[in-house]
Amino acid sequence: MKIIVMNSTDVRIEVLTVSDRLIENDDIEQFLSEHGYSLNSISWMAAPVDFVPVKFHEYGICATDGEEIHAERDARLKDFSIYDSVQEVKRREQQELVEKLHRYGKHEEDCFEWHFEGECPIVAAYDYEEPCDVVILAAKVDEDGDITLIGDEKNDRGNEHEIDIDEVFAGQVDFITAAIGQ
Repeated sequence: MKIIVMNSTDVRIEVLTVSDRLIENDDIEQFLSEHGYSLNSISWMAAPVDFVPVKFHEYGICATDGEEIHAERDARLKDFSIYDSVQEVKRREQQELVEKLHRYGKHEEDCFEWHFEGECPIVAAYDYEEPCDVVILAAKVDEDGDITLIGDEKNDRGNEHEIDIDEVFAGQVDFITAAIGQ
């Protein structure tokens, strides 16, 4: 479960991920007290979820007409570990590749594809569970948004095969995307 602690003393929000087995008889306040939280200076709420939705609001005054403006955006509170950040970069890169394939790729029966000619993009990836440089020969995306890469290990050419997009290192898919439409 997630316990959201709002500390009014130093204006801080803390997110605690706590195993249900650590809280006896659903006594969250006892758990918080035992772990150094002063119940006089905090508010808390518990939720049995991995991600906590957050709504951000911004209020201001329009410079042109003096009217009050209000903008809001939805996000979610989550762990911001380096792993999560890397996965987010990879997800965004893959989405940009899909968009570029839809824009410039040749439409086949059930997919959009791009075949590289001449100088092909080279990316770092795990191929056969080993990190290496892979020459990308083709990229395609099907109707479900699944990406398929056809590549060949740079130092062992002649063995074209599918490369799992998730095995490409973060920051490398951009080399493929940049080469499409050129």
